[in-house]
Amino acid sequence: MLEILTKLMAVGADLSSRSAIKKALSFIGEDDELVDQIYTFVKNKSYESNVFKVPFEKRALFLPQCLRNSKECQAELTKKGYVCKKCGNCNIFEIIEYAENLGYKHIYIVPGGSLVFKILREINNEIKAAIGVACFVELAEASERLSRKNIPHQCIPLMRAGCIDTVVDVGEVKKIIGRKI
Repeated sequence: MLEILTKLMAVGADLSSRSAIKKALSFIGEDDELVDQIYTFVKNKSYESNVFKVPFEKRALFLPQCLRNSKECQAELTKKGYVCKKCGNCNIFEIIEYAENLGYKHIYIVPGGSLVFKILREINNEIKAAIGVACFVELAEASERLSRKNIPHQCIPLMRAGCIDTVVDVGEVKKIIGRKI
């Protein structure tokens, strides 16, 4: 991906939107399957200093429900997403425990992007940045919407997507949610 990004930058491609990236990839003869990956990478770079200046308690962390162990999860679905019962049957508990120890006050396990924006509207004055874990398609869509609202954010992609029993690099999640400037 870095090689393709270098090519795009060399031709002066507009990388500000998903559609612009798609056009630029077509222009250099590349398949557009990397659009969402490139877009989230660019947005992560553009917002990282703004996100990491925000105190932990003013950041919102969104985890996808697909990280849950579909057969053994004991979480309860509420109007603000799932409430982890800390059963230890998946990595969500480890991530939540780490974030809470850092001082995060706004941690959500959500079934999809629409709930993220509903929650953000409700806690608008309490948070100054958002960090989300999801597949590239969900991350890119959320990043577009957050960018339009000028909410600094960071996107953490799943290692294995698929809407059920997905996998994320827990060490990478901890590194990003624990980073500060």
